[in-house]
Amino acid sequence: MIRILESPALPLRAAVHSGVFHADDVLCAALLYLSYGRENVQIVRTRDPEILDSCTVVLDVGGRDEITEQRVCLDHHQPGSLIRENGVKAAACGKLADLMFADEPRLLYMMRDLFLNDVEAQDNGQHAPGRHLFSFVHSMNPTWQEPPEKEDEYFLEAAKMAETILSHLIFRLRARLVAEERIRLAIEATYDRGVVTLDRCYDWVRQVIAYNAEHPDRKVLFVIFPASGEYDLQAVPAGPDTFESEKSLPAAWAGKRNGELAAVTGITGSVFCHITRFLAVFHTLEEARAASELALASKDE
Repeated sequence: MIRILESPALPLRAAVHSGVFHADDVLCAALLYLSYGRENVQIVRTRDPEILDSCTVVLDVGGRDEITEQRVCLDHHQPGSLIRENGVKAAACGKLADLMFADEPRLLYMMRDLFLNDVEAQDNGQHAPGRHLFSFVHSMNPTWQEPPEKEDEYFLEAAKMAETILSHLIFRLRARLVAEERIRLAIEATYDRGVVTLDRCYDWVRQVIAYNAEHPDRKVLFVIFPASGEYDLQAVPAGPDTFESEKSLPAAWAGKRNGELAAVTGITGSVFCHITRFLAVFHTLEEARAASELALASKDE
């Protein structure tokens, strides 16, 4: 992560617009919190040009982009503001993320895919609200029954929540990036008639779906991995936006547990099978592998 200003006077005085707040300006504050520490960032909510001129960072207000060693201004309400290759008009939080994560392009791509594209498109009126990870922000604005002075208080509360979510999310995405090579190697080394075995509970779903799209003649149907001291046998989704599996677990297993599941699988260490037949749990790796053989042989639709 790159600090947009390397040695600013602290606390960093950062302006966003006053009035109703949105995911864009809240995420701007949250990103600054992540970079400098919440205690080192003073958020000023204003549209007053004189106050804006007194701030070191000006985001989502001011009508211009300006990046110097002493000051950063990023807005998107001015004519000619950046439009991305996918047609989405850049918003202030996206421009700030572009600067902060320029040294981590894969992470930035994942952030953009997961929520930044949607936040920017919504803030610029390119699609309807309520479609992204930070849609909760709008509901934190004061109602008509509350005094307008509550806006600043609620904004800071929303920014703290967004910082917490961002912190966990970025940690998770970085972990996924580290795991990518391990998952790739596991597919190469352990692939057996549609079953892959992992040594950890990685965040593998998206990567395996992408692999299947690129290898339609060598698809991964089931993945085995350790979880909570046991071993999961999970069916691979048929696509990124569906609960349908490439191949479901046998119908006779659906919703069964322990002895009842063991009776139909013949596997003593059977623990549980989800009613929708996408996941089954077994005590040992050997038992999970034996179950995968049964699942592969199943003729159930």
